[in-house]
Amino acid sequence: MASALKRKRGPVEVLDTPKRSKSVKSETPISLQKFNSQNVGWEAAFGAPPKVKDLAQTNGVNGEISDSEEDSAVSEEALDFDTLQEGDFFANGLDKPIDKPSRKRALKGPDPSRTWKLSESIGGRMINADPAFTADEKYIIVASRTTVHIYSTSTSLLTRSIKLKIEGNRPNARISTYCLSPTQPEIVWVACSDGHIYSVNWTSGAGATQWWATSSTGCDYMTVASMESAGRRRDVVFTTEKRKDEGWRVTAHELAPPDGEIKIAARTIYTSNDQITFLTTAKEGAVVVGAAGKKLLLGRLRSTEYDTVDKIKYEFRVFETTDRISSLDLRASERTGTEALKKSILKRIPIVDLVIGDVRGAIFVHNDLLANLIRAQDGTLPKGISNYIISGGTETVLVLWQLDTGKQQFLPHMSATIQNVVVAPSGSSYGIQLADNSALILSTAELQPTTNIAGIQASVLGTSEDSKVWRLQDETWKPPLIQRTPAVINPRSPSQLLLAVGQMHEVNPREPLVMSSPFLQTFDLGSGHNLYRQALTRTNITNINAAPSAHRLSEPRVTHMQISYDGTWLATVDEWTPPEHDLAFLGHQEKDLEVERRARREVFLKFWQWSSENKAWELVSRIDTPHTLGRSSSFAGRILDITADPTSLRFSTVGEDGVVCIWSTKTRKRDNVVVRDKDGKAFRNWHCQQAISLGKSELLDEPGSLDAPLTSGSVAFSEDGSVLAAACSSHDGVLHLVDPESGIIRMSQSGLFEGNIVKVDFLGQDLITLSDKLLVYDL
Repeated sequence: MASALKRKRGPVEVLDTPKRSKSVKSETPISLQKFNSQNVGWEAAFGAPPKVKDLAQTNGVNGEISDSEEDSAVSEEALDFDTLQEGDFFANGLDKPIDKPSRKRALKGPDPSRTWKLSESIGGRMINADPAFTADEKYIIVASRTTVHIYSTSTSLLTRSIKLKIEGNRPNARISTYCLSPTQPEIVWVACSDGHIYSVNWTSGAGATQWWATSSTGCDYMTVASMESAGRRRDVVFTTEKRKDEGWRVTAHELAPPDGEIKIAARTIYTSNDQITFLTTAKEGAVVVGAAGKKLLLGRLRSTEYDTVDKIKYEFRVFETTDRISSLDLRASERTGTEALKKSILKRIPIVDLVIGDVRGAIFVHNDLLANLIRAQDGTLPKGISNYIISGGTETVLVLWQLDTGKQQFLPHMSATIQNVVVAPSGSSYGIQLADNSALILSTAELQPTTNIAGIQASVLGTSEDSKVWRLQDETWKPPLIQRTPAVINPRSPSQLLLAVGQMHEVNPREPLVMSSPFLQTFDLGSGHNLYRQALTRTNITNINAAPSAHRLSEPRVTHMQISYDGTWLATVDEWTPPEHDLAFLGHQEKDLEVERRARREVFLKFWQWSSENKAWELVSRIDTPHTLGRSSSFAGRILDITADPTSLRFSTVGEDGVVCIWSTKTRKRDNVVVRDKDGKAFRNWHCQQAISLGKSELLDEPGSLDAPLTSGSVAFSEDGSVLAAACSSHDGVLHLVDPESGIIRMSQSGLFEGNIVKVDFLGQDLITLSDKLLVYDL
């Protein structure tokens, strides 16, 4: 395919040529990526040619040139290895001469050492399970899909990650729950969704390659108790799984090493027709508590006279609640003052205090529930021992209930929905897991955070289970849906990943809500640690987040983000549109609600500068309505894409109006006097340097339409910044090549994409377009 774009072929074309030649002194190929001790690369070694913005004719497709065209196709500035002398290589830092390559040598297949490879996964989302404190409370344990993570409670840093060995025949296996061993404090039991259970030493990682297959139907929940019988103490693992026929069951396992004297044993202790959603134990396995829908399951150990677990026996009592149980916890203690008890069975029953939360937010407290269930009528039972209840949920407020006085203490403004709350063994700390893929530890005395752990907080697909409670429906996206998480790598620190995140992170795949993402997260990929988090738009963290109608107040969404080539400037795009229910009152006026929503849309283009002193991004310029809905409209239009110039401080955007804007800096002045900071540096503002219309409006889809697929567009700078590629959705797939200095469209080529354009980018001299097809266009 012929192109009218003049591109320097040297840095791309010559990389493979000397590798096919052989050294005079050695038969092994010489790596030309080491030109000197600093490994500066091709451009520094041979001298990169100056930037060229003129256009010239170049032939060739994918780097393949016919013999008859080879001499005429090579640019005069490009390196010709046939004319280079041996001394030229020495002058450019090479320590070995290279023979002149032969043109007749056939092209070989791809070098295996240069193929694309995937690295090990980084980060991961914490599973919805209680974090586990170690016995000395120096570490806290959380888990992602297939990895157990150990964090230091004093530094909040990741100490060790233990990845479970999951073979290829178990591709969908994931960690469902985990528990610390009450018998051996250095062991953590890990259960997977396919029914495999691991016993892992969290201090060394031993045991991550061995497992027990306990059930072929999977494992939903697991708890571990240290039980003693027949003069031997062991860990008994209780699991819940689905039965092969119908219903669910609770099974007790004794998992011993296969080569040991003790045999593996298991016994089903309870079956249910409803799914068992919670399971926990207390008093060394003497009490087992679970939940199945609206039913509460309370079991007690009938006798400790058993030698193996397959002979263990439990007695269960069941009572129903008004609504489905969403959370529960228990606390058990020894019963005192049993001399006056008439029924001898109560002497062996511990005091069990139970707290239950249902799906409607109600909390029920049951003191000494087990004794009450067996109808103790003598009235001499002592009071329960629990004094406080700690709760939290979607309202992002941690509540401490004092049962003796009825007093409540609130800790508001948590960053996301509270999923799990645990108490440290000593009672001096609370461990809290939030829905934004983070966990923190609060001191019980001051309620101040002492440890903060956060993973990558991008949105993920949540479960598609139907809600058991009628709830107010917020605004949802209309299909088709593509929700992207804006993310960039910081050029100054390549291990830092910048993401636009929000409070809600689970997307319903069937009715996805319009997710807000007003925060910027900086995540260190090397250490797996969250570095910074700041707001990019207005937020409701410290404000009332619900309207009088009980609908949540929506926040702006950061839709695009790019960083400058030197990592000092960050450009973000955020937009906000009123929800439909907020404008429903205009329906009686026979007004088009979609037109009213578009008229009230807010779109801002913001430029942030990195402050080394404050370790944060500081807002420098905010552009209101950088693009309009159409060329004859004054309504704010969406920005479809933004890109950064890889060679200078310059950004480019394309909007729904089919206009490409190029943004650059200028010195800030006040009364013709340059404004400077305390260090004497001039302040700079951002302004629109060029505005280029991409052609006739009929080539674009109808802008702003919510019934049809969203209008798409993309822009990209070439690697030397001399060319800007721009494309919008069109029937014939037209792509434009623009001179960013003059704003002139140098060439328009059709047929370079099909359907909606997803992304355009440069790779060397190749232009890549992604739409319904992936096309590579050789410039």
